[in-house]
Amino acid sequence: MNNLYEILKRLYIHLVFLILLGVSLSLYFNTTYYQKSQVSAVTKSITGFWHKQASKVSNLFQLQRSNVLLLLENVKLRNEIEGYRLKLQMLQDSLMRIDDTSGVFRYIPARVIDNSINSRHNYITLDVGSNDGAYKGMGVICKNNVVGIVSATTKHFASVISLLNTDVRVSAMHKKSGSFGALSWDGMNYRRVVLDEIPLHVNVAVGDSIVTSGFSTIFPKDIPVGRVVDFYIKDGSFLQITVELFADFKTLTYVYLVDSKAKNEIDSLQTMK
Repeated sequence: MNNLYEILKRLYIHLVFLILLGVSLSLYFNTTYYQKSQVSAVTKSITGFWHKQASKVSNLFQLQRSNVLLLLENVKLRNEIEGYRLKLQMLQDSLMRIDDTSGVFRYIPARVIDNSINSRHNYITLDVGSNDGAYKGMGVICKNNVVGIVSATTKHFASVISLLNTDVRVSAMHKKSGSFGALSWDGMNYRRVVLDEIPLHVNVAVGDSIVTSGFSTIFPKDIPVGRVVDFYIKDGSFLQITVELFADFKTLTYVYLVDSKAKNEIDSLQTMK
């Protein structure tokens, strides 16, 4: 007991000082508007800082969550687009399988799985073969151009001699006049071919359309080929026309094989001559 009394006696002055200091500060902050505002400002500043940091952390997690949701939404949309693309292609394929109005040709859709344009003898590989009705000698077209002629088939694939092959010649005509000649590639520019043997009297102009003539069992008449970009007199006898192809062979994806119902009959008739 005496020890406790001695401790309190020694600390008496300090305890009284602390009590008076607390009372003074309390009275000071509660009675002085300026000090109250200062303390309030400091308090709000500290509180605001922590709220701001907490908000940043919250926004970060929210942003990450939003990114995940957007990623999932993009995947969903991509899958839907791919589904629609396949449905559209199936619809186009089914339409192209219908016989043309003349009843002479039937079309078989195919996809390009290999293609070359850098050689003088270019070939194209398609994902259809004899099991799909493909056979040697069939014409191949795309939506706006002659593509080539089937040279060989297996059960599931077909090899096509590209129009960009110096060995290929196709019967084509100047659409406006109906004059026809031989269309071939000179092995130079993959976007341009040459139409020979057009008579000198034909009125040819830059921009005129060149189409297939229909004078064979390979291609129907009036399949687009390209437009005239230049022409000149060759050997003083005929016009040679430079034709810019409508199709870009670098971007070929889907094509159609042309099945001529009359091919065998016409070919056999021609062998009798």
